[in-house]
Amino acid sequence: MKSKQDIGLFFTIIILSLFFQSCGQPKTNKSKIVYVNSYHRGHPSSDEIMDAIIQKFPTDSFELVTYIMDTKRNSSQDYVEKKSVQLYDSILLVDPDIVIVSDDNAVKYLIQPYFHKTDPAVVFCGVNWSDKDYDLKAVKVTGMLEILPLAEVLLTLKSYYPAMKKLLVLTENTTTTSRKEKLILDSLYHRVGLSVENELVDDFDSWKTHFKEGNKLYDIIYIPTNGAIKGWDRDEARNFLR
Repeated sequence: MKSKQDIGLFFTIIILSLFFQSCGQPKTNKSKIVYVNSYHRGHPSSDEIMDAIIQKFPTDSFELVTYIMDTKRNSSQDYVEKKSVQLYDSILLVDPDIVIVSDDNAVKYLIQPYFHKTDPAVVFCGVNWSDKDYDLKAVKVTGMLEILPLAEVLLTLKSYYPAMKKLLVLTENTTTTSRKEKLILDSLYHRVGLSVENELVDDFDSWKTHFKEGNKLYDIIYIPTNGAIKGWDRDEARNFLR
């Protein structure tokens, strides 16, 4: 969950970007902002970001246009690439002063390939752990990384459970976030003295099967996210875990 301090910092970045973007340009009645949500309505973390953006920009000063990529529920490479082309064409028609994007897929599939020096400035948030996977040198871009205190949590758990050695990461099977986190975080797990197995699942039944087996074989199970797991039922998952 994003803290009030994080959201405040994010909006400070946006306002500064708008200020510098407007320098030397003729004044207009309203600044145009495009916001692109990588995921979908109903995904809690991106809902918080989208709601904050909609609520914090006053309509008398800003014209806000929002788009949803829906790339958790539709994670195929073909869908994501076609959606990105469509969104880029739509954004060109809006001709915004600044583009705000949340989460990795918008940065990877929309900003990296299509936004270069002649395009509007970009502010991102929700990019997990690092932006080094993306070639953004030719993009006028700034933003915030999403870095969880995962090492601290695991070390705290180890202080209560010193024999903890084997970790199962049970998460959704997505083209960007889950695979990116696996590459980055495996070394983190090893640094805190854990061996790790990653299971990326497509649907709820598979998630339950792997959890049941993992509960027998591992000392700890980490469940990062479930937004792309097909058939996910929150109440049933809670009852199943109990």
